[in-house]
Amino acid sequence: MNKTMSQTLFNNWYPMRWVALFVGVLLFGMGAWHADIISVLLGSFFLFQAATNTGCLCGNCAVPARATESGSNDIDDVEFTEIKED
Repeated sequence: MNKTMSQTLFNNWYPMRWVALFVGVLLFGMGAWHADIISVLLGSFFLFQAATNTGCLCGNCAVPARATESGSNDIDDVEFTEIKED
C-alpha cells in the first residue's frame, strides 16, 4: 500500500466520517442479510466515501470561489440596453 493511500485511510477521522462508516456497514450488512441489492449498493457507496474521504463528507461540496481578473468586478463596466414598450 503506498503512503498516500495509507494516509487517506488512517488519518483525519472526524465525526461525520465515522457516521458514514457506521451507516455504510449497517446498510451493507442489512442489505446482505435480506438480499436487497439497493441497500448493498448504498452501503457500498457510504463505505467508499468513508474509506477514501471523498464526497460531501469532507467539505468538498462547496462551490469554489471564482478567481476574477483585476478590474472585472467594477460596476462601472456594466453595459445594458434599455427597452421601452410603447
